[in-house]
Amino acid sequence: MWIGLSFLLGVGLAMDCFALSLGDGLAYRDLNKKKGVFIALVFGLMQGLMPLIGYLVGLTFAGFIDAYDHYVSFALLAVIGGKMMIEGIISTIRPEKAKEKAFSVPEVLLQGIADSIDALAVGITITASIGATADYQVYVCFCIIAFVSFVFSLLGLVLGKVVNKALKSHYHLAEVFGGLILIGLGIYLLLKGLNVF
Repeated sequence: MWIGLSFLLGVGLAMDCFALSLGDGLAYRDLNKKKGVFIALVFGLMQGLMPLIGYLVGLTFAGFIDAYDHYVSFALLAVIGGKMMIEGIISTIRPEKAKEKAFSVPEVLLQGIADSIDALAVGITITASIGATADYQVYVCFCIIAFVSFVFSLLGLVLGKVVNKALKSHYHLAEVFGGLILIGLGIYLLLKGLNVF
């Protein structure tokens, strides 16, 4: 029972990873298999690690994390997505200033952190969420979340790359779309955190 619930929880958390990696697949022009696996690993590990941190921190800081996680996620994703979108718009208006968006390890790490901050709160309530009764079950749940997030991230990257190739030389449009996806994800996390839906 708890294993099935862990997979469902993993799918729920992995949707953000899918959207984020879709944006990266659209934007990064120098993306190859090695870089794609790195991105998916970062997103997967962050989605598994943040709930673990939340679980270990426990209820002591639950109110603080729950009160601010969505603001931090929104701010980080809005800055990254906004920068990506502005660069794409500038490249569209002034093609002579256009330059391809290159893969960036610090940017990927920042995206992974921004995307998984809300998962801290999940870790705090993990035993209530999955009904686990033993510590090992909770740790297995974190591994399942990380694995599912890794797989969804790979799928998002592949889909983003397919769309990127379809746009051919118009990579600046892909950058604009990628930025919009990141900003949209940030808005979604903010609204979810504010209980708008």
